[in-house]
Amino acid sequence: MKEFELINQLFKPLVKNSVISQDLEGDVAKIILEKDKELVISKDMICEDVHFYRNDGGYKIASKLLRANLSDIASSGAKPLYYMLGFSKTNDQKFIQDFVLGLRDAQKLFDISLIGGDTISLKKDTNPLFFSLTIFGIAKKDKILSRKNAQEDDLIFVSGSIGDAFLGLNLLQKTEFVKQFNFNEERQKYLLDRHYFPTPRIDLGQELIVNNLSKCAIDISDGLLADLNQICRASNLSAEIYLDKVPNFITKKLDYSLAQNLINQGDDYELLFSASEENFEKVMLLQEQLNLKISYIGKIIKKSNCDNLVTIYENQSKSKKLNFSKYGYEH
Repeated sequence: MKEFELINQLFKPLVKNSVISQDLEGDVAKIILEKDKELVISKDMICEDVHFYRNDGGYKIASKLLRANLSDIASSGAKPLYYMLGFSKTNDQKFIQDFVLGLRDAQKLFDISLIGGDTISLKKDTNPLFFSLTIFGIAKKDKILSRKNAQEDDLIFVSGSIGDAFLGLNLLQKTEFVKQFNFNEERQKYLLDRHYFPTPRIDLGQELIVNNLSKCAIDISDGLLADLNQICRASNLSAEIYLDKVPNFITKKLDYSLAQNLINQGDDYELLFSASEENFEKVMLLQEQLNLKISYIGKIIKKSNCDNLVTIYENQSKSKKLNFSKYGYEH
């Protein structure tokens, strides 16, 4: 299918505002902001055999691509509005139709819209596919969460459960690692959904801003330790984590080997944030309001002289320090 046929038949129905998107018929889109608002922008790229496999299917690939980008907006506390898409075309029409359906369902769920993009044709259909998505959100001026805003003595919190996506990936790959847990069919489906359909914590990010509970957050894409290390680096501070407080799907005390796998693999897309100790109760009250588990897992401390800015202890008493060989996914 030629580019303009592809746009008119499949992608134009994803447009909600023809004024902003110009019905995908121009080279630009135009976003008009109110005086006290600012635009928040994020971009991600994914490539076949690195971030996804073609046999995952277009629906799942599109769903995860959009949801992962939405997670970046969530970590700023902004409201997502629109996105632009660039991708390499394939001759597999079912794949691209399923891809569009994945975008349609995800954008309907999170109330956003396509406003533009571009395509290229590969020389061979066996060449790796890639997709690039740029997402736009809106926030009140100077009111966004940032990884550079952590303060010494802040408490560290995380939403949801850590390591679910990694367990889901291992189920897909049928590894020996995951067989030890003997998950039933219901639990397997949950973990697979966590791998393919992560939930961007948009409401949580916005509530942290509205209630003035936090100024610092990041979404967990590269692993809890790696992304916390980014907060520390940006804020010129260090952190300590208490392993027994890190929430996990297995709901048991994590041994050393299991812990390294669950908190280092990434793709959780949960929100990791810091807040002052005086806001502890208010943060925890958000659990009921948002129907979302929120866990206190550590503390921001004065910057250490260590190469790695995050120290892991077995528990809050700090009786045993743990040394991990890996600190997250590396690009």
